[in-house]
Amino acid sequence: MSGYAHLTTDDLVPPDSPHVFFDPADTETGVWVANDLLTDGCSVLDLGSGSGAAAAAMVRAGAARVHGVDAGAESVAWAMEHYASPRTDPRVTVAQGDFSELSTNELLATAPTPLGRPIIVTSTLPYVPLPEQVNGQRRSIAGGDDGLKWAPTVIRHARSLGSDLGLSIASYSSPRRALRLLRSAGYRVESVTLAALPLGEFTLQHSERVLALEETGEAVLWRTGGGPTRYFILGLACRWVGAEDPLEEGRLTGDMLLRLLRVAARSRTGALEALDERGASDWSGTTGWSGPVRVLDLPPAPVRQHC
Repeated sequence: MSGYAHLTTDDLVPPDSPHVFFDPADTETGVWVANDLLTDGCSVLDLGSGSGAAAAAMVRAGAARVHGVDAGAESVAWAMEHYASPRTDPRVTVAQGDFSELSTNELLATAPTPLGRPIIVTSTLPYVPLPEQVNGQRRSIAGGDDGLKWAPTVIRHARSLGSDLGLSIASYSSPRRALRLLRSAGYRVESVTLAALPLGEFTLQHSERVLALEETGEAVLWRTGGGPTRYFILGLACRWVGAEDPLEEGRLTGDMLLRLLRVAARSRTGALEALDERGASDWSGTTGWSGPVRVLDLPPAPVRQHC
């Protein structure tokens, strides 16, 4: 996919507050992931909803209702003014709350009216592995030692609802472990969405953990001649299948996902053409996972705000 299909021109204008997260490629990826899970009449609980642009785009994509929860007061204020006011769309609501501290029922209770079922849980996690001494300096991107600090909490909320889950991380956020967490919670990956993005300024300044994960084979970066080092935003559309999934047949494993990312990193362009040139046989193994892989080749944003 070339260009933004879900975000509008207004969504691509940076918020005037530096305390509101803005990274359109992340947001577009997250909406595509949600789109793969939407069913007629469903609601979405978007955890870490940021500016509200994703919530509004999910409604445009077909969700009957989207309720976003974010810990940042300025993010919630921005979202309420631009996406969740009576003059915009009553199907979009937002509330301030910390999904790492509130129970699932408490998160649902932040909505002004009950969310209709089925509910899909979505989250673009703060996914950057950072050294401990700087982890608190960029809450919107800080993902702990391995980039998955917040993943168990989001997965737990989704599992408690028996909900499908749209999760976005990065190719350097320990994807093999992410797949193990999802499987143990009863989730199967139905589709994968990839978008290449240069490492952010703060990540470049504090890249020790990212490089350490790459050295141990638990992260994938994309280096092309002369260009900036990039990574892949990794959107995972996950179906709830119940208890821990015992079946191997047809399941995307962590090893397969890492192989897919390594094939993508052989590409020369943002279209990730190596995935077509090499074919699924290079990474899909013997379990026969047949879910789609979507590639977003997006124009660079003029600015990225990581607060």
